[in-house]
Amino acid sequence: MSALLIATVAVPLGCRPRDGVGNTDVKVLNYFRSDTYKSLDPPKQFDVASANIIANVYDPLLEYHYLKRPYELAPNLVEKMPELGADKLTYTFTLRKGIQFHDDPCFPDGKGRELTADDVIYSIKRFADVNVNPQSYPVLLQDRIKGLDAFREKTRQQKNIDYDKESVEGIKKIDAHTFQIVMSKPDPLTLMSFASEALAIVPKEAVDKYGDKLNHHAVGTGPFILADNPRRGVMVLKKNPNYHGTYPTEGEAEDKQKGLLASAGKKLPLVDEIRLPLIEESQPAMLQFRKGGLDWIGLDRNNFPNMAYKDDKGFHLKDEFAKKFELYWVESLSSSFIAINWKNQLLGKNKALRQALAYTINVPEFIDKMSNGRGTPLQTIVPIPIDGSQQSIKTNWYSHNLQKAKEKLKEAGYPDGKGLPPLVMLYGSTDSDTRQAYEFMRAQFAKAGINLKAEFFTFSEFLRRKEDGNFQLSGGGWRADYPDAENFYQLLYGPNQAPGPNAGSYKNAEFDRLYEQMRQMSPGPERNQIIEKMAAIVTEDVPVVLTSSPIAVGMHQKWLLNMKRNLMLGSQFKFLDIDTQAKSQGLR
Repeated sequence: MSALLIATVAVPLGCRPRDGVGNTDVKVLNYFRSDTYKSLDPPKQFDVASANIIANVYDPLLEYHYLKRPYELAPNLVEKMPELGADKLTYTFTLRKGIQFHDDPCFPDGKGRELTADDVIYSIKRFADVNVNPQSYPVLLQDRIKGLDAFREKTRQQKNIDYDKESVEGIKKIDAHTFQIVMSKPDPLTLMSFASEALAIVPKEAVDKYGDKLNHHAVGTGPFILADNPRRGVMVLKKNPNYHGTYPTEGEAEDKQKGLLASAGKKLPLVDEIRLPLIEESQPAMLQFRKGGLDWIGLDRNNFPNMAYKDDKGFHLKDEFAKKFELYWVESLSSSFIAINWKNQLLGKNKALRQALAYTINVPEFIDKMSNGRGTPLQTIVPIPIDGSQQSIKTNWYSHNLQKAKEKLKEAGYPDGKGLPPLVMLYGSTDSDTRQAYEFMRAQFAKAGINLKAEFFTFSEFLRRKEDGNFQLSGGGWRADYPDAENFYQLLYGPNQAPGPNAGSYKNAEFDRLYEQMRQMSPGPERNQIIEKMAAIVTEDVPVVLTSSPIAVGMHQKWLLNMKRNLMLGSQFKFLDIDTQAKSQGLR
């Protein structure tokens, strides 16, 4: 699911460019979309392209602090962090007063009204409705709120259920701005779910008026308003003048020195407009960036060797580019792997064959050749920065060994690959980088006597095939919904089988038991001991073939201010600012 992990058209230069020079009257942030979104309706989105837009126009109850690391939850729509009661089950949420939905025809006289507890309760129920959200509920709220699973089952039996007539034991309204969430059992991860874009708050009036058209329309409380939404043209987001947020006043020790607290306490967002053209290929996007038409860009595989390099101290821009641009790099909160369909008769019942696949791939070479060294070989399914990864537990994944791969093939009943039918891998993109990655994998598998074929799909069709369980092998990956090891191990939890997040429908009773135990524990050494046992089971069973934890490397213009890459925010646009005078000079 590589398209989940990666963040043409002429782009106007500067801030309202005039004769090649930026106009300083209006602050315009120029970024781009590399893929079309699937849905702008929060509970219906399940891809990065959609989540990044939703994060700009809608708000969840909580968010992650922009500057602090490790990532820390912070209030968003609520006045303060929810309070946990003496029973260790009940969280009390208090909404900020005066937060307004965007003006929209769905409201009387087109005027956005105030956000209330009723909107939150409605949005949680709608998120749980299986007819609205068939996918992300198991990841974020299943087994977490009293009575909500039963409500979801009722929606499975009865479509178009009236939410107002269906109470949920664990959701209690106290007053117009206060409500309580009662957990099924103590669960230290519950609050993280309420920072997800998928649980952003949607008003009932918008659902009633637009229905499925909310896939392409947006009525939220977010920092920007969706002003222009062509499917393949330039999407335009306008500043929400009524937005409630302010720039953080504290961060890490070095943030003040780096100028990242210069905007402390200022009303958000800091720019007036965002322009997002659809630029699907990397070369046109980089050309626009180098001309000043984009303010920020990730460094892709083809441009990296021309503009940057890696040494033992990290990543650097070459001198000619270091004079013009700023570079950032950060360990990602995502993991890449090959998913194996446990229901496939050939692969699901032959452990030795799966182990042969794990021995076959030379992951360090793949990272070097396909990603310019921008990654770390995975020993577990958990990304490097998250507690419970290979940094904090003892684990040992397969290293590249063709001799052992051939031994395992023989054990599997296919000496030197004889009699083994071609294996087919699904890919969720048709671009050149994806095809080159396949060619690398095909050559690797061929050395062991395995014939690998590929099927390339659009991302939407790719997701559909995975949800249907219609594959043998699949390019795979996961970006953290929240920064915890549980969010990655739930990809292998039996009850989450397809069409849930366990796309390969892997099932192991001991793994499931340990997962359920781990899920209720707070981070720490005791929990990591359980995670270590889970990692050992995964290594033995090989339900996935682990590859890398990517490293995000990118550049931004020197006139872009407040840039600190935050991988837990679907979008960080509201925190960014433009030095319009510097931009004007830079575009001369």
